Parts: sequence; C-alpha cells; structure tokens
Amino acid sequence: MKNLRNKIFTVVSLDKKPGGISKMIQTSSRALSLNCQEIKILLTRSILNNQEFLKGIINIKNSFIKNISFIDSFFIKFGYIRKNIKDILKESDIIFVHNSKLLKLIRVNYPQKKIVLFFHTDKLTQFKSFIYADKIITVNTAMQKKISEIHPNKAIYIPNSLDKEKKHKNQLHKRILSYNKKKFVIGAMGRLVKKKGFEFLIKTCMEIDNIELLIAGDGKELNNLKSISSNNTNIKLLGWIKNKDLFFKKLDVFCSSSYEEPFGLVIIEAMARGIPVISTNCHGPSDIIKNNIDGLLFEKNNKCELKNAIIKLKDNVSLRKKIRINSIKKYERKFTFGEYKKNINSILKQI
Repeated sequence: MKNLRNKIFTVVSLDKKPGGISKMIQTSSRALSLNCQEIKILLTRSILNNQEFLKGIINIKNSFIKNISFIDSFFIKFGYIRKNIKDILKESDIIFVHNSKLLKLIRVNYPQKKIVLFFHTDKLTQFKSFIYADKIITVNTAMQKKISEIHPNKAIYIPNSLDKEKKHKNQLHKRILSYNKKKFVIGAMGRLVKKKGFEFLIKTCMEIDNIELLIAGDGKELNNLKSISSNNTNIKLLGWIKNKDLFFKKLDVFCSSSYEEPFGLVIIEAMARGIPVISTNCHGPSDIIKNNIDGLLFEKNNKCELKNAIIKLKDNVSLRKKIRINSIKKYERKFTFGEYKKNINSILKQI
C-alpha cells in the first residue's frame, strides 16, 4: 500500500487485563503511528483505567483513543458492531486487531478493508479464523511455520520488543550493595497462574542450598504458592511491583519456568540489563535464547535440568559473565524498539 503517510490506521483490542499483550499493543501502536496520518486506538475501559498503561499510550503520535464500552463489547460478543465503532472502522485504511475472534466480524462488515492480526498466543484453535486476515504477525517462528502450512504467505514473524530504548548504564549488572551478598539470588516475574510454572520453580529451588528466590507478580495462584513456600525464608513472594529496575538489580539470574510461552517479554527485559536467563525450552524462549551462549534452556517439567542449570550458573562466574555480555548484544541486535520499527515498516510495505 503506497502513500501510508496519508492513511488512517485503527488498532482494536478486547483484552481486559494489563500484561504482556497490553504492553505489545502499546509498542506496536507506537511503531505504527510513525507510518500514518492518524492512528485510532480502540481499547476496553478496564485497560484504559490502568494508569501505568494509559501513561504509556496517551502520548502516541497522531493518536485518537476510544473506549470500547461494556455495551460495545456485549454487542461484539453476539456478532454486531455498534455505529460508534462502525464509523471509526469505516474511515480506516488498515485495521490491526489483537484478538482473532474479531476477524470474521470485521471482515463481514468491511470485505474490502486490509486487516492485520497480531497473534500473541500458541492456540491452534484460533487458526480457523485466519482466513479473514490479510496478514498475521506471529511472535515465534514455530507458529509462523504452522500458520504458513495452512495459510501460505500470510504469517510474518516479528519478535516483540520493549516499548522504548532501554539505556542501562550499568549493563554488566552489579547488585545493590545493601542487599545480602551471601546468597545467590534468582528472580522470576509474571502472572501467578499455573501455566507459568511458579510452583515447579519454587519446589526446585527449595532443593538447592544457599540460594534465594524472589517472585514478583500477582494472580490466582498466590495463596497456593504462599502455602507451598511458607516454611522457607529463602522464598519471597513480592506481589505486584512498580519499580522493575530495583527488582532486577537484586538478581544474579532470572528464571522463566512457563510450561508454554509464545514469546516471553520479561526475558528480554532481563537480557537488556545483562542478567543471565534460564528458561523453559518452549516456542518463544527457544527463538530468543541460544543455549549456553546467551542463556540456558531446560525441558519442561524437568526438575533435574533446572537444578543443574541454576547450579551451573551459581558455581561458574566466567559463564555468567559470558552470558551477560552476549545477552546485551542479542538484545541490542534483535529486540530493541528500533529493530521493531524496521520490522513493522517492512510489513506495511507488503500490504
């Protein structure tokens, strides 16, 4: 599509809870805004009520932010788009959606519009709706390959990035001096739900001497995790934290124990700071990390492999230093906002 600078883009998402997807809505919208005349961003009230998210999206260039009300969502659920949203979509040259269930509804109402899906998950059940999209942006190569087998030439792999260029002056990462240096500190962060594998991580760490585990996040597994770790003073559940920099400065290693992870935004947050990462070898992390070079990978549910990976980094200072240096290089080469902008520009030229 030529002359994008004169075009109107619209971004639509029905997500209700802040998290990795909402961060990428923010990041992708910012990148898209640099390539159009105006970008209209339609989001649910619960997302817009989150002050941290709102602060990050409200200053996007040439943007118009519209609340998708409860009534709007109710009608969309039953296959109907109300006039206030229809009018916005009608003006759009390209519509970018972050929920696959919107594809058919928008395509039926606007058969000639260009529609691009940001596919944030690994859920194969959503593939049936991909017929209604012109392009599908995936966050890992495994999904790109699977989608391409069914819908050739539609899937494009673009790895996620952090929203802004992160400049960490102390990139080789020194822990804050006031913190207890006697213990090797492992950190984890995310929504406290079963698929993130925090129970598995806690039980594994409880079998390793002279380490401390700090878990940042909140969710429905909180009480269960508290119960499991209640007798162990080396396991600390910190709840939701606002100052990520302060959290990361305490860590020797970051661990992602997810049973499934389409990407793993928090992994590149750690890598940008030069913190060695240990992660489950699932779709997203296996694209990000080269094992034993810029991180360590272990197989899902394999306690022995995770223990060995932690002990390996704990006992090998030179390996930690190598991974720290390589992590920063990998982040700067592949996962900065500058690289993300280039990738988005490349896709827009294909539409």
